[in-house]
Amino acid sequence: MNFLKNFKTLFSETITLLIIGIIVLYVLVTNLGGPDNIWLYLAGLVPLVLVLFAVVGLQLSKKSMAAHLVLLIALFLGAGRALLLALTSFDFSSFSFSATFTLELVINSIIFVYLVLVVLSGLLTNEFKGGLGSSPVVMSAVIAFIFFFFRDGFSGAVLKILPPVVALMFGSPFFAIVLLLAGVADVPFRFLDVVFNGDLLASPISYFLFTAFAFYLIFGAVVGLLKYKK
Repeated sequence: MNFLKNFKTLFSETITLLIIGIIVLYVLVTNLGGPDNIWLYLAGLVPLVLVLFAVVGLQLSKKSMAAHLVLLIALFLGAGRALLLALTSFDFSSFSFSATFTLELVINSIIFVYLVLVVLSGLLTNEFKGGLGSSPVVMSAVIAFIFFFFRDGFSGAVLKILPPVVALMFGSPFFAIVLLLAGVADVPFRFLDVVFNGDLLASPISYFLFTAFAFYLIFGAVVGLLKYKK
């Protein structure tokens, strides 16, 4: 138990920043490849860059626990699932694992375990005491959650709204807005893909409604970033 409590203090502030930097660089490099379609490529890359920007910003703002938790929720929960499936793929008949332990799986698993240990350390030492407060960003987060709920369903909405909520809990409305923006930053590029490569008139009314509201959220996020800019 003491090991868990003290885990977040095992590394100096400089070393922790270096670790975050390496993880961010690793995520960026492993996601540089993508579809040949430029609009779909940007639809995947731009939201990722916004999340990574928020993570680095939170770390530099001395909000290390928030940076680690955002990384875990936004980018590495899937790695935890992949690790669990790989470890439980052992087959007694062949006495071997059916899963392939690739280098990517190993690296992602190490990062996942590190992030979980840091977050658990923070929970055990009561670092999660912040509240959402009465910032206008809270209402924006509520509106965004409703949008994500109708567009992506409940589980999708929760996963998209948790990172900005974490930033708000640690008193970072600027990076909360960046993370909210990341949730809809793909929409303009997907819209351009439909315009140039698809049949826009074949799209249902719901597509236009969600797209229009996403543009409204993007506009609100940009205005909010200008207000809270550092």
